[in-house]
Amino acid sequence: MKLKGKYSESAVLYAVILSVAAVISIAVFVVVFNIMGGKMPEIGTKPAETTTTAASETEAPEPQAYEPDRELADEMKDAVISLISDNYTVLRLYYIRGLSHKDEPYGNAPEDGYFSVDSDKYTSLGQIEDIVDRTFTKDFAEEIKTDPLGYGAIYKTRDNGELGIIANYTPMEYNRSWENPKFEIEPKSDTECGISLKLHEKADDSVVRVKGDMIKTDDGWRLTSIIF
Repeated sequence: MKLKGKYSESAVLYAVILSVAAVISIAVFVVVFNIMGGKMPEIGTKPAETTTTAASETEAPEPQAYEPDRELADEMKDAVISLISDNYTVLRLYYIRGLSHKDEPYGNAPEDGYFSVDSDKYTSLGQIEDIVDRTFTKDFAEEIKTDPLGYGAIYKTRDNGELGIIANYTPMEYNRSWENPKFEIEPKSDTECGISLKLHEKADDSVVRVKGDMIKTDDGWRLTSIIF
């Protein structure tokens, strides 16, 4: 029998179910809230976009090697042929051989420290220094003419007007052959060019590669240092 004004049994059961659902909802909210680090989720926001450095940066193009036009390349090659020939002449005159000389009367040591040169080919200082000047840059040419081996000028004009060679000339030890040297140019710009030269060791004929550089000056192409 139902009593008027009292909840029915089904109504009590429905209330119990609602209470349990509310408790579960609260528990789920607490778990989610803790997972979110104590922050409420924002409605309508998108996750932050991330990009890697490799993807965001534009790759720089590789630098292209310098290539002279045909006319300039031929000019460089012609210059090298002339310069390495003069380089070898200067190498022999100043560094590895020197010129023969005449003895002083009675075998005395020369008072000025220089013997007179005994050569039909080279008879004046100007002849030798002209070769140096047309082969090397001004700074290096000056070094060759004044102190190439560390003990002063190798040649000078003596008081009697003759070409003189320093009395204590001591050639540097050198055992490479310059017979038919092969070369390659390595252009760097319109006014700079590397030189790769193939020589041979005299002892076993093994190949030796040596490097040099030349630059274009107002007077033409010049080596920046002696190649040996």
